[in-house]
Amino acid sequence: VIISKRVQNRCFAQCNSSLQCKRSIVASSSQAAHIRHQQQQYRCYGSQLKVELDPHPEEVVATPAIEPYLRTCLRTSINADDNCNNQQRTSNNDNYKAIDMEFAITFLGTGGGSPTMHRNGSCTALRLGGQTYLFDVCEGTYRQLQFTRISPMSITKIFISHLHGDHLYGIVPVIMGIMVAHKVAMNDNSMSQKRKSRFYKGNNRRLAGAAYGGEDSVTIEKPTIEIYGPPGLYNYIGMVLSLSCSKMNHLNVKVIELVGGKEERGFGSGSASSSSQRGRRNVFTSHYPEIQTPLVTRKFLEQNDDKTWIIDAPEPVTADSQVVGRDGFARLPNDTNLGTERRLHIKAAELDHLSGVQTFGYVVEEQPPPGTIDKEKAVALGVKPSKKYGLLKCGISVPNDDGTGEVHPSQVLCNVFRPRKFSLLADHRRVPPPMARLCANSDVVVHEATLSKKDGVDRIKTRGHQNAFNAGRFAQMLGCKVLALNHFGGLAFGKSLMTDILSEARDGNRGASQIMA
Repeated sequence: VIISKRVQNRCFAQCNSSLQCKRSIVASSSQAAHIRHQQQQYRCYGSQLKVELDPHPEEVVATPAIEPYLRTCLRTSINADDNCNNQQRTSNNDNYKAIDMEFAITFLGTGGGSPTMHRNGSCTALRLGGQTYLFDVCEGTYRQLQFTRISPMSITKIFISHLHGDHLYGIVPVIMGIMVAHKVAMNDNSMSQKRKSRFYKGNNRRLAGAAYGGEDSVTIEKPTIEIYGPPGLYNYIGMVLSLSCSKMNHLNVKVIELVGGKEERGFGSGSASSSSQRGRRNVFTSHYPEIQTPLVTRKFLEQNDDKTWIIDAPEPVTADSQVVGRDGFARLPNDTNLGTERRLHIKAAELDHLSGVQTFGYVVEEQPPPGTIDKEKAVALGVKPSKKYGLLKCGISVPNDDGTGEVHPSQVLCNVFRPRKFSLLADHRRVPPPMARLCANSDVVVHEATLSKKDGVDRIKTRGHQNAFNAGRFAQMLGCKVLALNHFGGLAFGKSLMTDILSEARDGNRGASQIMA
């Protein structure tokens, strides 16, 4: 698991990305007519890990226990003391190595109710082998993406926890940015039509080839992005797109609203059927033809009997299950090389935030990855290297080559890997049991820490937010390996304050998890 953080470089206890950022500072004199020339200031963000795990502030290093989970999301220098010089970066690429992006977490914003000079609003990106999931999209998220190596074209799913502005207001610019990125790529003459066809394979709607290169062009499918969230999400997106006269013509947008639950504000729920709302249309679930936008569709996902929502549930790996990837090769469903065709277990459950504000937490878990096979043992048991090895790695028994017997995975596997799990808990004052069960044994859990333990229980109930102490205790009770705190208040800035937050979380966690903020 790779975790990186993109906020202001003065933020304490963070993973800094190897990035060269240019800022323009306009210095004005007392007279408006005399404006000085803009000064360009270059700042280099070092690639060295900086995670506060020790009670002593001077020892800001990552312990071996957390190193497998924390790396930068960018290309990093082999020598941490190398100069971050753009000329050196481009002329001497041998000094840099690419970090594995198989399971990378990037914090695009860790602020609370409103952005500050030092933090953007809430947004977390989870990248899995070629595709990216966004969790909550505050205003300014698309700009934050420009400081990372996350391509907008890689974003395939967006998850909205609730409809408060600090988690939602940036979604339309992100949608438009994704569409423009795909449009530019499809019009790029340097990319062959065959490559375009292979890149956009697997999406739903086809696009006439004549629009991109004439009648001889191959048929290209429009890319698709799926957006999940509470009822009302579709109407918000449709209203903003309609009033801003934005045209959606290069991207399919599927809005899936999670219906049901205790705090739902649609389909005859208590808040919608009160006396003050009688005779009015429910703005969360009503259909408004005036805001219909081409290529933007709406779908409802019902709640299950266990009080959860199953967003995606891939079938178990069997001897007959195969998925064809972009490259045309047939692979097993849990193959990490499938890219966007790779499916994961994605579930959601309600959080108790504020009365009448339906809020969701999300959990993403990969399928059990293939193990490592001992070739010598397999050959000795009568199975030579072939496609049977892939089945054995996935725990499926196969017949030996001469058909006289059967070889079991336990006989040839030397390493078995468990699937990794990511959990995100947005704003809440309490985690209901269904959500807690989903988060159990997570590798990384992202938990809010808006308040302080000094604020007391009453403020947790009135504000609808939690503190770092309870976050640490939650991670301890559910066996979470890494606890990442976010959604800090506007005053949570500076070394001393961040140290207090980390200390508070450690007091509640009692050393059960690695903690970062």
